[in-house]
Amino acid sequence: MKKYFFCLIIPFITNTTFCQFIEPGVSIGINSSSGDLNRGYSPFPGAIGFEVFNRFNMSPHQSFKFSYKRGSITGKEKINDALSLNRNMWFKSKVSEISGKVEYNFLDYFDEIERENFTPYLFFGIGATILKKVEERSNKLGGKNRDIFANIPFGAGFKYLINKQFSLSFEIEFKKTFYDFLDNTSGANTSNINNVIYKPNTSVVKNYQYGSGNNNDFYYFTGISISYIFYKIPCPKDSAPYNSIY
Repeated sequence: MKKYFFCLIIPFITNTTFCQFIEPGVSIGINSSSGDLNRGYSPFPGAIGFEVFNRFNMSPHQSFKFSYKRGSITGKEKINDALSLNRNMWFKSKVSEISGKVEYNFLDYFDEIERENFTPYLFFGIGATILKKVEERSNKLGGKNRDIFANIPFGAGFKYLINKQFSLSFEIEFKKTFYDFLDNTSGANTSNINNVIYKPNTSVVKNYQYGSGNNNDFYYFTGISISYIFYKIPCPKDSAPYNSIY
């Protein structure tokens, strides 16, 4: 299996890494989420997350970034209504994620003539998340409380080039998931009336320990990163003098 793996990556390394340039780095930031307990983006309440990545700069404006993230996610009730007050839910989970993203730099901050040393950028991609639920209220969750689901990361950031060798960046990343139990809370999908069951003349006592099943959850990463740029070694066919580092 290992032989096949190396056979696949060696041509990629040979043709891409040395004819373009690579940019490994690390990030630190805050993981947060939104769902049934709170709505909309906010870095708080949040938990620390870490990332290691490698960025492949394919042109002055386009990059591909492959990354691995690891950290925790916490959340608690932030919606001020009677249901939330009665439910009083909070949770803590551990999360691991791999993703591939395409980035677009608005400015050519590698340009040797213009001498721009910054650029805003946008990105989007696809990823996979492994979630391990650790706590629900004051209860420690044991056993195999692991789930895996797909996510679509997208967002925006700002890069600053230091001495043409280090890149410092700040970014906000939104992750659209296809999963509704990130905060350990969900409910019936009431957009389909067939899912709403009403039984008259029954003595059902509601415990209000549920949420909405109409929407999947989001989670976010707000952080800073630093990376080191390995400039390309010119390929023989591209070795003629040229102003751009590409």
